[in-house]
Amino acid sequence: MNQESPQPRKTHNPTKGITALIFGLAYAAFLLLHNLLPARMGIALLIESILPWTGVFLALVLLMFLIRFSLLSAIGILVPTVVWASMFGSALIPTNDQGIPDLTVATHNVGARLPEPTAAAKSLVSADPDIVTIQELESLSGKIIHKELDSSFEHSRVVDTIGVWSKWPMSAPEEISLGLQWPRAFATTISTDHGDIRFYSVHMPSVRPGQEAMRNAAIRRLATEVETDEAEHVIVAGDFNTATTDTNFSTLSPPLEDSRVEAGGGFGFTWPARFPVTRLDHVLYRGFEATSDEVLGRGSSDHRAVVAGLNLQ
Repeated sequence: MNQESPQPRKTHNPTKGITALIFGLAYAAFLLLHNLLPARMGIALLIESILPWTGVFLALVLLMFLIRFSLLSAIGILVPTVVWASMFGSALIPTNDQGIPDLTVATHNVGARLPEPTAAAKSLVSADPDIVTIQELESLSGKIIHKELDSSFEHSRVVDTIGVWSKWPMSAPEEISLGLQWPRAFATTISTDHGDIRFYSVHMPSVRPGQEAMRNAAIRRLATEVETDEAEHVIVAGDFNTATTDTNFSTLSPPLEDSRVEAGGGFGFTWPARFPVTRLDHVLYRGFEATSDEVLGRGSSDHRAVVAGLNLQ
């Protein structure tokens, strides 16, 4: 009588899921230590500008986890997910309607060769901001936008290619040196219904991979200027050519607060307008609390406009 041969016993594989573990922990370490990325050849600039998008690697780790289900692979997906969520998860929390803010600030880089300047100006006006700052006011487009905003706002200040329009009176503009040969920032005091506000309109130098020195120096100069400003209520708005996740942005925020970070409701990407992958345009402040932060729809500029609601603290 033949006996059935015994089936081999399944043995536990202690290395099952090790690939997912290694990959997941490596990605988590990358997120935590991204500020150590080399600036050479623009590596840090490129990666940090799209840092939230690196979350797509979580999908790869998740796939490894599903294929090689084990304790190790579970750790491999859990750790980077917690790290990513701690860094960017707050942006995904929906905003709460907090009513009408004390004031609304808009900023827009309208583009040097904006093909539809009138539409761009009317889009901003329809958002009903109290203060608007515009960058790249030049050529015929700039003159048309200037005229449109002048018809909607009683007060304005323009220095070279940047300008501020307000429903309230403003002091004479004070140019802020960013170390450039042409004006790219100025400050003014706006006498609002809620008291005086120190307002900085800025347009940081453009940046290319491996050519960040000029922009970084300009950020440091602006940070020093704002830090020494004794005003209780300060707003710094414009095109910073710097992503929120760029290490150099921490020179400004903190100590200033960021309307998108505080208001939440998404990442608020503004550039490029056709399919935004990073946020270069910001409303920063101290002495306020952000109640909202909205990115307007795609216009004819390569940037999208930002409209932020602020309450005085």
